[in-house]
Amino acid sequence: MPNLAELPESESKIKVFFFDTDSCGVVHNIAYLRFVEVARSELAEKLGWPLKEMERTGLVPVVVKTEIDYKAPARLGDEVQIISRLSRVERVRFQIEFELRKENSAGQLLALCRQTLACVKLPEGKPAPIPLNWAQIYPWLVGRKK
Repeated sequence: MPNLAELPESESKIKVFFFDTDSCGVVHNIAYLRFVEVARSELAEKLGWPLKEMERTGLVPVVVKTEIDYKAPARLGDEVQIISRLSRVERVRFQIEFELRKENSAGQLLALCRQTLACVKLPEGKPAPIPLNWAQIYPWLVGRKK
């Protein structure tokens, strides 16, 4: 088993580029999903489930639900800090919570996001148990209220 982080969380930073914004330089709501995707992939690696392992085994996390609460706009050139936390573990499903904050602005909260994911075996597309023992490593997350 890989040597996993004591706390199931990670921090990512993303710079806002032109393609993330509208004509006024404000980040499109859909761009936040790209930010979350990057942060989620980095968290997976930190928790012992790197992208290359997903490709090799065909066991992949699939997003089944996303909730985003937008709090303030990010703008062209901003640095966005994303804190990602594994917040719930089941046999096949798990949840990750994200805080998106503006860097260099007293950490202004931009958005809160929660995703529910399920482990799926490809190419069959059938649900499969999470390939890591997160339930034993992080027992306080098992059955935690949503």
